[in-house]
Amino acid sequence: MKKKQIALLMTGVLTVATLLAGCGGKEAEDPKEPDNSSTEQTEAPAETPAEAETPEEAPAETGSAFTPENTVTFNVSSKAGGNSDLITRTLTDICTKEGLVDVTFVVNNNTDGSGNIVRIETNESSDPDHTLLCFSSGDMQSLLDSDIGMTVKDFSPIATVAADKQLIFAKTGGKYDSFEKVLAAVEGGTKVNVGGTKSNEMTVFNMFAEEIEKTDMFNYMMYDSSNESITALLGDHIDLAMGSPAAAISYVESGDIVPIVALSDERFIAPLDGAPTMTELGYDVVQSPMWRGVLAPGSMSEEAQQFWNETFKKVTESEAWQEYLNKYLLSPYYNDLETSREIMLQSQEDYLAGK
Repeated sequence: MKKKQIALLMTGVLTVATLLAGCGGKEAEDPKEPDNSSTEQTEAPAETPAEAETPEEAPAETGSAFTPENTVTFNVSSKAGGNSDLITRTLTDICTKEGLVDVTFVVNNNTDGSGNIVRIETNESSDPDHTLLCFSSGDMQSLLDSDIGMTVKDFSPIATVAADKQLIFAKTGGKYDSFEKVLAAVEGGTKVNVGGTKSNEMTVFNMFAEEIEKTDMFNYMMYDSSNESITALLGDHIDLAMGSPAAAISYVESGDIVPIVALSDERFIAPLDGAPTMTELGYDVVQSPMWRGVLAPGSMSEEAQQFWNETFKKVTESEAWQEYLNKYLLSPYYNDLETSREIMLQSQEDYLAGK
C-alpha cells in the first residue's frame, strides 16, 4: 500500500477550529436554546456627497452577467463567535472592504434543529440569488444524519474556501512520542490506543493505519471533540490523540503534547512544524481535509453561482484572508465552481457509503 495515493476529501461535519472561520460542523453550540437566531448587517460603505455626483462605480469585474442588487442574507448554523460565524464574517467583511460587493450583507445566525432549520430556510428563500449558507463537511454530516430529507444535491455548491487538516499527537516524553516508536510498537505486536472524533479524524486515522499496513493494531476510541481527546491523552487514558491545529496548539506551546505525524501534504507552521508528513516518512500522502465553504439555494441562477464563486476567489487571494488563515491555523482550499461541486458531492457519497 506504500506509494498508493491516498488523498480523500472526506467529510468531517461541521466544526472545529475557530473560523470566522469555520463553517463548522458539530460545533460547541446548543441547538436547544429557546432563541438561537440573530442577525447583523455588514453595510456597504456609504457614499460621500462628492461620490454621489459622479457616475456609480461598478463592482470588480467577475466575468458573470449577474450583479447583486438586493441585500444579501448569509445564513450561519452556529452561534455568533462560532467557527461558521467567524468565517462568514471574514468573507463578508473582505467583500465589503475590498469593494467586491456593493450591497449590504445580513449575517443570520440560527442553531435551531442542529442548524437544519436555517438550511431549510436557505433552500426555500424567495430571493435565491441573494441568499448564501456557510457550510462545511461537518455540517454535511449533520444534514445527512437528520430526518429533514435533504442532501447536498438539494443545494447549489458555490465554493470551498479553507480546510482543517489533522495531526497525530503524543504526550511529551511518553513512550510513543515519535512515529518510529509507534511503528516499532505495532510491528512488535503491541496494540496502541488512539482517541479522536467520529468524523474526519477517524477517517484520516484509518487511512494512516491502512497506509502503514497495521489496521488491526490500533484501538480507536471516539470522543466528542479534539479537546476531549487531548484531555484523555494527558490523563494517560489513551496513547495517541488526533487533533486539528487550532485545538492542539496551546498544549503544544505549553509543552504538554508533541505532534508526531502531519496528516497533510506539507508540514504545518510553527510550533507544529516538528511533525513530518507521511511522504517524508516514506509513504504516500495521507490527508482528509475538513473543507469549509459556501452553499446557495438549489434555485440560484447559474449566473449568480458563477458571480459568487469568482467573488470568493478574490476574497481568498487577499492579504486579509491569508491573515485569517494564519490566525486560525487553517489551510488554503479555494476551488472553482465545478470542482467545489465535485468535492462536496464526493464527500456526501463517501459519508453515505460508510454509514
